[in-house]
Amino acid sequence: MPGCFCGSDWSVLIPMDKADYIIASYLLETDGDLEEAADALATEQSTGTWTDVPGEGEARERHGARVVKVTKQGERDRPSLPTRFAPQGEAPTARTYSWGVAEIAFPHINFGPRLPNLLSAVAGNLFEMGAFTAVKLLDLELPDEFLSRFPGPRFGIEGTRELLGVFDRPLAGAIVKPCVGLGPRELADIVYQAARGGLDFIKDDELLADPAYNPLEDRVDAVMEALGRAEQETGEKTMYAFNVTDRSDRILELHDIVVDGGGTCVMLNYVTAGFGALRMLAEHTRVPIHAHRDFFPAFTRSPSLGLSTKVFTKLSRIAGADQLHIGALAGKLYETDDEVLENVAACMADLDGLKRSMPVSSGGQHAGKVPLTWRKMGHPDYLHLSGGGVFGHPDGPEAGARSIRQAIAATSESRRLEDAAQDQVELRRAIEYFGEVLY
Repeated sequence: MPGCFCGSDWSVLIPMDKADYIIASYLLETDGDLEEAADALATEQSTGTWTDVPGEGEARERHGARVVKVTKQGERDRPSLPTRFAPQGEAPTARTYSWGVAEIAFPHINFGPRLPNLLSAVAGNLFEMGAFTAVKLLDLELPDEFLSRFPGPRFGIEGTRELLGVFDRPLAGAIVKPCVGLGPRELADIVYQAARGGLDFIKDDELLADPAYNPLEDRVDAVMEALGRAEQETGEKTMYAFNVTDRSDRILELHDIVVDGGGTCVMLNYVTAGFGALRMLAEHTRVPIHAHRDFFPAFTRSPSLGLSTKVFTKLSRIAGADQLHIGALAGKLYETDDEVLENVAACMADLDGLKRSMPVSSGGQHAGKVPLTWRKMGHPDYLHLSGGGVFGHPDGPEAGARSIRQAIAATSESRRLEDAAQDQVELRRAIEYFGEVLY
């Protein structure tokens, strides 16, 4: 019947050794009993199914997921998600929908140090269960015994800084715009201009990988020649992230093309490529990995379904992301500043000695966002990444890059940007054109 949960109540089992379990926290909503819903989730995602099956009892002790805690937080008069039992938008009825947070322990012996298999366990078929009218994975508590089996970032914050020789301020970066359509030489020309303006980091747009009109090998040759010229003129290094997203069996080949051509960073669209592909690349790479999260909001944006941004960020770091997109403070993306800062914390938190991933603030960024971003971050260990904020500057990419560096320098000296802009034309023009300075 609608909203019922079948199977046994097995939340009370032998005492747990936390080192053997991953604790997953979920938002759950149902028109049934929340504790029964949590039991059903634990059963469905480990040893059982919707009814008792032979042999399940013997498997539970070692392999069964178990409910740790259920906290009811309220009731609603209509479902948050449509199901065959409760179409979306149905009028309020006598039926109520209870919601709250459930903590469920999964023995990691079931899936081992494999992120695709971990996600199949903690975020698999449960999204299809019709009796759940909301289910979202909020967080994962990962024991050291599990984390020790992962490489984590090879370079991380410290390695990225060492390669660039920049240690005392946020890194200034940009995404090449227009996103697609430029040939290798056209792209290299604007990269050269931006590097002359003082950028520490430039990257391919996520839409540009290895197309026929701009093959990766040709782009590496053109861009690295341009960056070499810029470095001779400025004395400063600029790291460029080349997008190697492709079929899994070709990613490492593209990485080798980048490195053999003198490239200093690779980029992977890790959500579309998969966590397994990110880990494979991390175990092979000779340069930092810039992890871009496009397609990510399809899983995270709904408050009632999917995974939290924090979970994605944490798993990306574990898989080996050296530089990791975390949203944008006061940016154009959907996340609140508090959610962005949760992602930053996931990049920086102690995880059994894994290196820290460099947070990348990107999405509607320009010089006027530097003071607020630095203040809210609370530290300089991040990459301020602009697209239009550099390449859309009214005086061109070099001026756009200078405006970012000028904003960083002024903020490091506790100067207001409006004051610094009085004798720095690139910053003044950025403020006039993009419109606002945020503190």
